[in-house]
Amino acid sequence: MAFWENFKRKEVSRVKALETHSPNPLTAGAEFSLQSFGLALLQQESALNLKQNVFISPLSIFLALAMTENGAAEKTKAAMRRVLALPADASEEAVNESTAALMTTLESQGKAEFAIANALWVDVSSTIAPDFVRLCQEIYDATARTLDLNQPSSAVAINKWVSEKTRGKIPSIVTPATIAGAIAVLTNAVYFKGTFCIPFEKEQTQPKPFYLADGREKVVPMMRNCELPDSYRSGKRFEAAVLPYKDSTIALYMLLPARGTSPDQILTEASAQEMLLAKEPCELDLSIPRFTIDFSSHLKKSLTRMGMGIAFQYPGADFSALGSPMFFLGEVIHKARLEVDEEGTVAAAATTVCYVLDKALPQKTLVFDRPFAVLLRDTKTGAILFAGVVYEP
Repeated sequence: MAFWENFKRKEVSRVKALETHSPNPLTAGAEFSLQSFGLALLQQESALNLKQNVFISPLSIFLALAMTENGAAEKTKAAMRRVLALPADASEEAVNESTAALMTTLESQGKAEFAIANALWVDVSSTIAPDFVRLCQEIYDATARTLDLNQPSSAVAINKWVSEKTRGKIPSIVTPATIAGAIAVLTNAVYFKGTFCIPFEKEQTQPKPFYLADGREKVVPMMRNCELPDSYRSGKRFEAAVLPYKDSTIALYMLLPARGTSPDQILTEASAQEMLLAKEPCELDLSIPRFTIDFSSHLKKSLTRMGMGIAFQYPGADFSALGSPMFFLGEVIHKARLEVDEEGTVAAAATTVCYVLDKALPQKTLVFDRPFAVLLRDTKTGAILFAGVVYEP
């Protein structure tokens, strides 16, 4: 835990005045790793999808790969830890303990609907190590099932599980061809549904222009709330609005880049900390589009560019801890959906790893009428649950 402890001490002075805090010291390491990994992956996906909508759940991908990392050894484990921003000198037990504690903390975030689910699907002919299966069950609360992954019915079973865990928002994630020949498939699902503390009045929603990155205009349903206290934030090259949810520690962060700056450029670790600090008391007049985003991606290319390519290679990958020196990762598939309307937000994601106020205040106005960035973040732990850039709502 030395790396995490040093990192935490270094960050204390910078974040002590921010909204985010970590009452459970066990979660601190996983929080820092999740933020660093999630923002780096979003940058890679944005680079591969220039000026297009990108929306991911860093939490979902991180948990799926953290489970997978338990089966890696030697150079493969080292590469995965670097990409996941996990300390090389931490024991497996310490990493799992911090990650499991973060899951528990997030699931107790309040009365808003939030759920995390994991599952391990093992092929009937597989010799996967029983210790790995047991670890997934005991540490990550994963459901473990044996299937014939060469049969189309197995894809149906996995997709049904994903659909159920995301309340139908991610209806499918694999095809029979995706999992045919795999020795195991690991899935994670994350679901959130929250109601804004101060909802937008539907009567205020009007068709307004949204200015796309290529200069075109698109008419969108623009929601407006002109009296939001303590919601305005600003930082280097961006302004932001914070929209908390009822009975929840989770909040929606909407980031509007300065003109001439892209949404991708402002989603950095420095901005992630800076946006949490309310620099001046004011009342916010906020206009944001009502929108829905669906995004899907095969993450092999991004993860390889981040330094995890060895895990996808044979020969090269070392997942001998799973029971065979011949195992390697075939693909990491991710799907996510975000819905924002007058009442609140629904966000869902799934990841599959194939082995194989009363007083008068100054007022600010923010109109999200050009490409912007979004984060769903737990204000209790700082964990980034979902993140994205919106070029066309």
